[in-house]
Amino acid sequence: MLHLFEATSPQDTAESDAICSGLQLVNFWQDVRVDWHKHRVYIPQEDLRRHGVTEDDLAACRLTPAWRELMAFQVERTRALLHFGAPLARRLPGRIGLELRLVVQGGLRVLERIEASGYDVFMNRPELGAKDWAIMLWRSIK
Repeated sequence: MLHLFEATSPQDTAESDAICSGLQLVNFWQDVRVDWHKHRVYIPQEDLRRHGVTEDDLAACRLTPAWRELMAFQVERTRALLHFGAPLARRLPGRIGLELRLVVQGGLRVLERIEASGYDVFMNRPELGAKDWAIMLWRSIK
């Protein structure tokens, strides 16, 4: 897609990669419980160990201080990727630029929802509603 808009510099590619990676991570974090039931764990094992969270904790949906610290770490790392990639959306013209800004804002908004839930993605899968879309649109056009 970047080639269609002549956005092929190393910076464009790096920012695009950051957006794509960030969005995939957002999906992982909002679907921890869903993925667990499909026998999938996308949280890096190293991060689980570092924060003292076990797969038994995931299975039991334990909302511990260690879990909250782990998810805060994941959310912040993911937010940094989306922020790094965001300038690309400002450089792309017209509709494609607006759409990409909305996509980035959508990812950021889901991260905000995860934080607002106290990182309880076990019982509160973050979803975006009409109010969120209004906020995302506002942030995308300002």
